[in-house]
Amino acid sequence: MNSSSPTKSLRPSVIFTCVLLFSATLICDLQAQEAPANPLVSSTANLSQRLATAMDARNSGDPAAIGRATERVLALALAEMAKLRLDEKAYDESMNLGEESLRFEDAPETRVEVALASLYAKNPTEAAKQASAAAEMDPQNALAWKIKGEALLESRDYAGACEAFSRALGLKQDVESLYSLGVAQLGVGEKQKAEETFARFLKQIGDSGGARVLVGRAYQGRWLTQAAIAEFQKALFLNSATPYAHYFWAIALWQGNGWNPSAEVQTQLRAELRLNPRQFEANYMLGSLASTARNEIESDRYLRLASEIRPSVPETWVLLGLNAQRRKSNQAAMAYFRQAIEHGKNLDPKEHLELRKAYFGLGRLLLASGKTEEGEELLGKAKELQVQMLAEDRKLTETKEGEREGMGEDAPYIPEADSNRHPYGSLSSAKPGTTTEKSYAKPRGAAHPRSDPQGKEEAYLEEVLGASFNDLATAEALQAKYQDALRHYREAARWDPQIPGLQRNLGLAAYYAGQTSEAIRLLSKIVSQTPGDAHARAILGLAYFSAGNFAKTAQTMLPISKQALEDPQLALTWATSQAQLGNKTASMSALESLETSGKLPGAIDQFESAARAQPSNLSYHLGLEAAYRKAGRNAEADQQHTICEALKGAPESLKSSTQEKKL
Repeated sequence: MNSSSPTKSLRPSVIFTCVLLFSATLICDLQAQEAPANPLVSSTANLSQRLATAMDARNSGDPAAIGRATERVLALALAEMAKLRLDEKAYDESMNLGEESLRFEDAPETRVEVALASLYAKNPTEAAKQASAAAEMDPQNALAWKIKGEALLESRDYAGACEAFSRALGLKQDVESLYSLGVAQLGVGEKQKAEETFARFLKQIGDSGGARVLVGRAYQGRWLTQAAIAEFQKALFLNSATPYAHYFWAIALWQGNGWNPSAEVQTQLRAELRLNPRQFEANYMLGSLASTARNEIESDRYLRLASEIRPSVPETWVLLGLNAQRRKSNQAAMAYFRQAIEHGKNLDPKEHLELRKAYFGLGRLLLASGKTEEGEELLGKAKELQVQMLAEDRKLTETKEGEREGMGEDAPYIPEADSNRHPYGSLSSAKPGTTTEKSYAKPRGAAHPRSDPQGKEEAYLEEVLGASFNDLATAEALQAKYQDALRHYREAARWDPQIPGLQRNLGLAAYYAGQTSEAIRLLSKIVSQTPGDAHARAILGLAYFSAGNFAKTAQTMLPISKQALEDPQLALTWATSQAQLGNKTASMSALESLETSGKLPGAIDQFESAARAQPSNLSYHLGLEAAYRKAGRNAEADQQHTICEALKGAPESLKSSTQEKKL
């Protein structure tokens, strides 16, 4: 604390001035760093430009300008971090980061990112909303229209999807939009237009077996069985080794026969395995069919191989458990069911309703073995999943025949059947020997293909975000926006907890934001580590006083008691605490000092303001009673005495109810 100017030293603007200085150093350091190599040169350059602008604003000393410039840095850095999280398939986190970026700057590119993350997170409604907003802000953004179309397809708004994909294609011709437009046209019943669109698609991507499989999948998704089979046959004519052609031919036959398996279905599945013996889907489906036919030995042969190829699919373990249960191999059945439950615990139950059989089977076996509590718990979960399955069945029943998306009321579980367009591989794989835009089946696709294998970009962005949130909080504190400052200091700590002085800043902001307990927790550590920090010690003393801990107040302020007497608020705080501890001499001495220095009216003003903000806080009323009496304002002192007596008799919950109130 500056002994020559103790009053000013406790003003919030001066308290936070030192914070501003070290924050500027952080940004200087960031500017000096070489930005990580990145294919998106424009984004990196743009971030560097924004950092330079923020540095200029900081040098101006204008808190409002600092805040505006820093918000622009945060907007872009958060958007870039959202892209990295999208790469990692952390879709919810990517959405949250994108939405946080939008609060600082509403940019169409960021809305596209949020839309893409929402689409992968299986929230097509939010994806369509964000993509629509982006397209409205920037009608020339082909990717915005494209993602809007994908989201509307997922929502079965086929007419809207047709319009969106048409707009995208008007801006940029690409195979994905062509393919998806054909799917949407099938959705509105325009089969002839869809055929023409698929012809354009095949011309652009190349007429190959893989491309024909994709077209066949589009027809299959609309229950156009014969058209789908024709495409799979063309795929095999073009290339007899086309992956998945036999498999989807089998599924189309099965679907067209009302999900009643036929010999031809199994023939096509086995033909697929002759080409690729370790294909998961064909092994799983043959195992499923054999299990339904009660041929457990054959079923286990296929299912065990499927479980080796892709052990994360819970349905495989469910069928193995059912097979073992029928053979009375209860221990093996329980082990398989537990595997199914373990692999399915983080999956959407609505997409894996077969899991109910694992819960039911394991629950029954546990009950039979005397493990009643666990068994009943699992049976309860099975009932929950059964209710969900019935609800899904009702939805399908209420859906028009043409809206079934390839699934009927008695449809079996088909791996990856939730994507009817191109679930097994990207459009790029449909054209041999070429590289095109990746399919939406793989994250980030056409939006911004890149990677950060060493984590250099992420580390750089974390530093930028930590320093920038710290700067923004400082600018807000200088403008007395303490709630915002506290929130953004917390954000700074989330991104870079090692920022010098950050915990101190948090403690100071917490006090001015009315978060007394947090201020005490943070500042007590700071004062313990740096006992000579007079600023932190003074605010910690005020926080203890606000909390009604007079002993801690006196103990904390003792090393700066002489300096405290020169500040109206601290002097009255010291006098009140000493009086409550029974040290009348020290209390009266402090009050005399306030009176003779002419600072008593200022102390009264500050305590009156605090009492208005926290009317049930006894500490301020005790201080006002003493100050009023010293000033000769006995009537007001008596009134404060009455309030104090009432508060002393009130429940502790009432006395402390406003001590954490945000000012």
